[in-house]
Amino acid sequence: MRQKIAWFMALLLVVAMLQGVSATSYAKQHGAKVYAVYINGQKISVIVRNGIVQIPSTPGIDRKEVFMAVNRYFSSKHKQSLETSSQWTGSNSDYEQRKAFSIPHQGDVYISAYAYLTIEKDQFSVVAVGGYSSAACWIQPYDYWWSQDYFAKDLGLRVSLKFGAASGSVYISVPPGVGFSATSEGAEYSVTLHNTDYAAVDFDNIQASSTFGVYSVADHTSGSFYFGEVGHNTLYVEGANVYKRRG
Repeated sequence: MRQKIAWFMALLLVVAMLQGVSATSYAKQHGAKVYAVYINGQKISVIVRNGIVQIPSTPGIDRKEVFMAVNRYFSSKHKQSLETSSQWTGSNSDYEQRKAFSIPHQGDVYISAYAYLTIEKDQFSVVAVGGYSSAACWIQPYDYWWSQDYFAKDLGLRVSLKFGAASGSVYISVPPGVGFSATSEGAEYSVTLHNTDYAAVDFDNIQASSTFGVYSVADHTSGSFYFGEVGHNTLYVEGANVYKRRG
């Protein structure tokens, strides 16, 4: 049995390395989880506190690559949970990006939103979901292939989970510490950070129950970016949406 577990863990590590990111361990530190994440062989410490994901400065590493690698890691973490995806139709993840504006002699500023949703438990009348959502911005210099960090004066992340019932009311249960609040239809999360290029939340075990069954789950993630530079003090919004329903 131990040998099978060892081979399984080795396989997961190989798959993660092929994606350019792996995490060998995490430790609890002052109420936070610190993940040792490796991106193309370079180690960064990703901190998760109350669901909020914090990425440190990563000089010398393509900043967009850092964002996408961390997104992939937390998505793979949810994939390792028990999932009954065969009973649901619709993709797990959605990602959007677009150019926001250009800065003379510096480059183009891009903004993105990312949403990942997985069914962690499905008992027809009770559905538990988990996921990962993020919003990021970066500058891509002209005539270069790399990208670098570019801070927004205010960066907001909003996640709205909606559950649909065949009939009757839906009852929502949100575990403590994940930062979501229950509504009449689902659960919502919002945070605004200042002078940063990344905002993200990792969540799991948000449950919805209905006497006659839960037939759909939707994740509506949006990022709001306020750049306070002269001539660019404009608010931009980007969104990513995931919708899953029973097949």
